[in-house]
Amino acid sequence: MKLKECDLVQELMPLFSENLLSEETAGFVKEHIAGCNSCARVWEDFTRPLPDPITVEGHAPQKDIKILFRLKRTAAAVIMLLVLGASGLAYASYTAGKHVGMDDPDYRFAQELGLFTEINQTKEMDGLGATLEKGLFDGTRSVLFLSLSDESKDIPMASLVDQTGHEYQFKSARGWQGKYFMLEFEPIGLEAQEVTVSLAMNMTEETQGQEAEFTFPVDVVKTVQHTKIVYPNQKKELPGLDISLEKTVLGVSETEFKIYFDWPVDGSVAGLGIGRGSAYFPTSVVEVPDTPPPPGLAPPHPGGLMSGYASSCGISYRTGDPIAGRPVLYDMTSRQEVEVQRGEYSTTQFPCQVKAIIKFAPVKPETDSLELMLPPLYLYEWTEDSPKVYLDFGEEDKLSPDEELAFPGGKVIISRAWLEEGRIFIEFSMEGPERPDTLLPHFELVDTGSNKQGHMYYDWEDPQLVTFSLFDEEARQFTVSLDSIGRLLPREKFILDLTE
Repeated sequence: MKLKECDLVQELMPLFSENLLSEETAGFVKEHIAGCNSCARVWEDFTRPLPDPITVEGHAPQKDIKILFRLKRTAAAVIMLLVLGASGLAYASYTAGKHVGMDDPDYRFAQELGLFTEINQTKEMDGLGATLEKGLFDGTRSVLFLSLSDESKDIPMASLVDQTGHEYQFKSARGWQGKYFMLEFEPIGLEAQEVTVSLAMNMTEETQGQEAEFTFPVDVVKTVQHTKIVYPNQKKELPGLDISLEKTVLGVSETEFKIYFDWPVDGSVAGLGIGRGSAYFPTSVVEVPDTPPPPGLAPPHPGGLMSGYASSCGISYRTGDPIAGRPVLYDMTSRQEVEVQRGEYSTTQFPCQVKAIIKFAPVKPETDSLELMLPPLYLYEWTEDSPKVYLDFGEEDKLSPDEELAFPGGKVIISRAWLEEGRIFIEFSMEGPERPDTLLPHFELVDTGSNKQGHMYYDWEDPQLVTFSLFDEEARQFTVSLDSIGRLLPREKFILDLTE
């Protein structure tokens, strides 16, 4: 059974496999796997060697990419932090085998060049000794290393402000054993000469004032001189989609690419998918009223149009995964693949536009040519009349509708559906002349009052299983509609000449 406890255990499996959990948490995971057949099968699949992607029949989609959409607040899961809010996207990557300390291979160049800022300040915080040891102020991020005098079951929250009062966005916190943490912020400005870091552990009404402040000088210039920023000005124009590689930052601790995806606002495209079921951005256009906002509020929206929603998604990748399901960066000078890390995908203030930040390990200083291959992209088209299936669970939690939903060039067969722990699971298959792994159906779920019930998520392990977390857990009757079909686009790549 896929219970909520199962979700937590499966999210902790990458860290459990690398012995990065505390003894207490590792015992919890081990005990759960021993008593849960479903999680035992997932664990068996997780530990099985990855197949050669070239020999996999039909190039089946990779199942091990972990998608980060929600915050898990539990004492056992203090390892990672995920924050999705109006201020932007912040998340911590589930990359197993990565160390929180400075022995992470990503910091090798910075170590060799002596670019770490020594801080070594200790303050009392909620009964603990908190030592801010070092910092790295890279062109793609600011990283701080924190250690506590004793194990904590809380994730530290942090803020970073420079001497002008400018506050930098908190991106993530990663921890190990509840004592050692890496705090990540957006990169600080060149004008920063001194910064103040504020930390707090138990963020409740009773303990909100228990903070520790660390103030220290910074020298951003010493890192900037080893950072290369490239504006490639490269663009791909595909039918229904424009792709622009706007900026590349070759930092001392990571390599970052900023890419924009744009599709028509006329409704001819239903949406964009990045990865197989990983991130989905539907077309939604709203006209801005002609009446200007009152003075002091937001300025008029550019073009008189805006997106009808805001969405962001973080995806963790592994270099060992088949390249069919992830972005790839090749160092053409050393003829090696650069380790992929994560992708951050979010809507912008413009309708039908998604900004992508894709991150890799740092490239070698002597590298003069890079080849970037984008993740799989799916362009969605509307289905005619949105074919529907009616699900009436009544007194039963399991149904076998075996009904067909037709779309141009094929059909989707809904074979099974079941209710479990406030969620609906729908199992489907596809028939038609096109390869099934090049198509992605998108379903909408509504109740008898035409109220939308949850957002669709593809299952991590089964590419033909989708899940809806119900807004109304008491509902028993639903309509499932096939509103659009995503078709896999040809893989696109960009080549960068770093000698120019």
